[in-house]
Amino acid sequence: MEGDGGAKWGGMGPEGQERIADSTIGSATGDDYERRDLDNADERRAALTEVEKAVAEGKPVPVDVSGKGGAHAMTIIGQEGDMLQVYNPWGTTTWVGEGDFINGDMGKAANSGLNDAYGVYLPE
Repeated sequence: MEGDGGAKWGGMGPEGQERIADSTIGSATGDDYERRDLDNADERRAALTEVEKAVAEGKPVPVDVSGKGGAHAMTIIGQEGDMLQVYNPWGTTTWVGEGDFINGDMGKAANSGLNDAYGVYLPE
């Protein structure tokens, strides 16, 4: 769920993230977003086609990453050739290779401790 921060706040869970995607992004695109868990490279590879289709239609795709450093949420906002453009709310936009997305090497977009894309929110 969405939280208001504070010393004991552990972040927003998947239900809150889906609700934010629906209300914030979906209100602009007219889409309902649905979470897709990505437990391995095969599932990330399978989701990539839908991610590319969404961003080609101008529909950003939130992506959750995790690793030894915890977890973080970013948004895939573009695609060109074999590169995905990833917006990080820490204030950066970075190009990440599709192979990096598939193989759990998203550290270029967040930091080296947050490599594994474990979920995306796709427009239905």
